[in-house]
Amino acid sequence: MAANGEVQPASNSNNEYPRLKASEKLALVIGNTPNTFHYQMIQMYLLFFYTDYMKINPAFVASLFLVVRVFDALFAPVFGALVDKMKTPWGKYTPWFVILGIPFAISGWLTFTVPDLNETGKLIYAVVTYFLYSTFASIITIPGNAVVPTVTKRIEDRITIGQFSFLFIMLGALVVQVGIVPLYKALGGGNDAKGFSVLMLVAAVATIMISLYQSYTIKEKYIVAKRKDEKSPSFTQMLSATFTNKYAIILYIYMFASAISSGLRSGVQIHFYKYFFHNEALMSIMGIVVLIPTLIGVAFSQRVIRRFGLKNTVLAGVIVNLALCPVMLFIPANNTGLAIHIAISVIGSLFGGFGSSAQGALMPAVIDYTEWKSGLNLNAFMSSFNGFIQTFATAISGAIAAGALNLIGYVPDVEQSSTTLFGFRVIFGVLPGILGAFAICIAWFDLTEEKQRAISNELIERRNAANAELDSSNQEEKNTSEKK
Repeated sequence: MAANGEVQPASNSNNEYPRLKASEKLALVIGNTPNTFHYQMIQMYLLFFYTDYMKINPAFVASLFLVVRVFDALFAPVFGALVDKMKTPWGKYTPWFVILGIPFAISGWLTFTVPDLNETGKLIYAVVTYFLYSTFASIITIPGNAVVPTVTKRIEDRITIGQFSFLFIMLGALVVQVGIVPLYKALGGGNDAKGFSVLMLVAAVATIMISLYQSYTIKEKYIVAKRKDEKSPSFTQMLSATFTNKYAIILYIYMFASAISSGLRSGVQIHFYKYFFHNEALMSIMGIVVLIPTLIGVAFSQRVIRRFGLKNTVLAGVIVNLALCPVMLFIPANNTGLAIHIAISVIGSLFGGFGSSAQGALMPAVIDYTEWKSGLNLNAFMSSFNGFIQTFATAISGAIAAGALNLIGYVPDVEQSSTTLFGFRVIFGVLPGILGAFAICIAWFDLTEEKQRAISNELIERRNAANAELDSSNQEEKNTSEKK
């Protein structure tokens, strides 16, 4: 680190770092499909499965979901700290793909399987299986996010990883949104509960195979060897190193604002389409409508990022979406209003696609900066806050959505009043914009690509020096032992 704590200009270019192979890039991102699949199954179908097939009281399910989600949010950083403190002969992060992937897959299958038990037995079964499934779902992405800085220091590779990650996330979400109903009905042959179980068994096998492929293919290259007498940092030291890093704080605020904004909109989307436009089918139609411009944005994101930079690309997406939110206040409940809604959704999705790859490159940069500044390697710990933020934002946005619906006088399955319809516009358009406005903090993220390259260079020099010193120390110990 420079004596004054400033990042010095990079002496090496990205070209001096080895490029990742296509198989390595695939291994780094392919897990996003099963991870997203399972997360979406929990979000979209588990309540339905519990109430309709396991015949569990909705109030019990609501309490179960709340308690377990609170635990998940708190457990994620603890697990991240544990991963950072441990190292196995097979690597620091890659073994976790299998260690977590296998029980995650099995618990998902068991959660969506109706046991042959009495009512009390089913309740106990649901609590145990959901607790395991949800907990694994909250931490399953930590190794994948943590391993990226140990695999590549090339900014271009990190952008590509972010780009492909988003595509595989979209694939997992698309399978759930479009394919689940016909799949579980076809596999069940008239027994929908059996169909869910068979479907999740197939998903479990695929999840395990992918986790094995990831663990086998991904090679950690930039890891500092530790001395035997070197102590791991305490949890307090990890927290201090993370939250004295202004870039981490900025990124976490941005992520939380984005998550709570999208979560609020998703929570009332079905109500908006059903009662404002009187067309529930818009849920699936709009899913396809926004998918196309998003994919176009992702496809051209590398060019946009090269032209405008990581921060400016993300910032543009934030500004465009904030500017479009108030438009929802003025759209009429007719075909013209629907056309306007589609138009602003397409524009917002296009800019969101541009920024998705840039977002994926920001977390590795923040992790590297923390190590450069504090000397602590906290890949898993810092990545764990992704899960914490997502879980916490989901809980908060859900509560806000429910409270807002009650506040505007929403009554299900009746013709809504003009006041309620206006309230839908506010909840669906304006309120997400107000909460999402905090994402503008990304404007202060001045960790430029040039600074990132300089930090990467210095970290590699430190690692090489530390590893050489450790090798020398081990050789001295060996020589001393042989003399004795």
